Amino acid sequence: MTKPKTQLLLFLFFLSIYVLTGQGSIQSVDGKIMFFLTQAMVENQSVSFSEVVSIESASGLQFSKYGIGMSVLAIPFYIFGKVLSLLLGIEASLATQFCVSMINALLTALSCLVIFRIAANRFDFSPRTALWLSFGFGLSTIAWYYSEDFMSEPATTLLLLSAVYFVTNKDSATRKRDLLWAGTFLALAVSCRLAVLVVIPGFIIYQWMVWAELEEKNVSELVEDLIRPAVPVVVVLICIMIYNYIRFADPLETGYEKFSGQFVVGLFGLLFSPGKSLFLFNPLTLLGCLSFALFFREQRKTALLFGWLIVSHLILFSFWGSWQGGMGWGPRLLLVIVPYLILPIGFLLREYKQVVKIPFLVVLITGVLIQLPSVTVNIARYYYEMSRDYGSQGHNQILFTPKYSQLIGQFRQVGKVFENLDDDIQMAQMVSLAKKGERFLGTDIDVVLENGLAVNAPNFWWYYMYLFGYPFYFWLLPPAALVGVITVSGYKLYRDTGNS
Repeated sequence: MTKPKTQLLLFLFFLSIYVLTGQGSIQSVDGKIMFFLTQAMVENQSVSFSEVVSIESASGLQFSKYGIGMSVLAIPFYIFGKVLSLLLGIEASLATQFCVSMINALLTALSCLVIFRIAANRFDFSPRTALWLSFGFGLSTIAWYYSEDFMSEPATTLLLLSAVYFVTNKDSATRKRDLLWAGTFLALAVSCRLAVLVVIPGFIIYQWMVWAELEEKNVSELVEDLIRPAVPVVVVLICIMIYNYIRFADPLETGYEKFSGQFVVGLFGLLFSPGKSLFLFNPLTLLGCLSFALFFREQRKTALLFGWLIVSHLILFSFWGSWQGGMGWGPRLLLVIVPYLILPIGFLLREYKQVVKIPFLVVLITGVLIQLPSVTVNIARYYYEMSRDYGSQGHNQILFTPKYSQLIGQFRQVGKVFENLDDDIQMAQMVSLAKKGERFLGTDIDVVLENGLAVNAPNFWWYYMYLFGYPFYFWLLPPAALVGVITVSGYKLYRDTGNS
């Protein structure tokens, strides 16, 4: 069992990194829709809103097509933002968006903590190995990028990880309670993203395998162990059906697009395409695949559960018409399975530590370097440039043409943005437009690229505050304090986990 102090340090380390590199605003269309739903629930006690977020939106009342769970989770953050605006004299719309945008910094830091706990408490890895695996997920995968915007994947990832943590507890004394917790977290994950339902057969099979190994097999006990976690899921599904009826007058209508994709294209794209490959954007997952044989040999039931989680999501999203996840960084829809390809690496490190230690570190550092440009500059900038240059084919060029991959294009965008910082007049104009709340819906892409502050400045909240002319104690002291926390907690983590 790892020390609570070590776990607290780990959480503070990742939270400080994610808050430091956060954008402090909601820039994606999906995020804005979920934010407006949160706003409507708090301000108007309604699940509809009138704000238009894209040129495809119809006029009149709008409904979010996304899971209501994420918007509900954001309610405390929204309320805190309103309080913060009163205390600091910051405009309410800016303060509430800032606080809500930080929800995934918190949730992703908690995911890193749960990965550490699974590694140490379920797989008996050394604290140092558990620490490296947490680093691998938190800084060397797309999890880092998705910690900075208001999207549902980080919440789904944390909730599903928590369900896995509780269902895999071998302590018979707390088994019944842990199954209820597992079901609760699974239900919350479903409320955020209905696609999580595909994992349920895996949990059922895992429960059956646990029961099959008992010396005294009682069928009624198996039924009870299956019903206990199922109750929260059923309750949430009923709530979702009621929500669907309110939105669409049909309890079975979710608002999502139907399955219209080509399976082979989706599967190839998610695994091997230059623009969205799981392995290219998360190189540590290659080591995870190589580790699965060892994992299966030592923890057969858990390996099969992990395998189901991975394969079920991969098959589902390969059929999905929007398998590419829109204007995202890497395979956004597969973020939820990344932990189950990182954790098995611990078995490889334990079995062949001296052989794989250096390759593991090289791949981990490569992954970190891959993520850095995505959190430094808004990734939308590259999509806009490709749309300007290639029209409707720009997105496909990013997906399937190696020289136009995000992995190359995003590094170029970092260079362009930092070059643009020398144009003081243009920067002042962009700041002026941003302060006025200027939106560029339906405008020419060249106008966005020339006047959009979010795509022409380093994408950090404290830098925006500097540009907006806030006092130094708003934009300088917080990041300085965060760097201090990262340094101290990182040093203590390395020291406390020893040389094991």
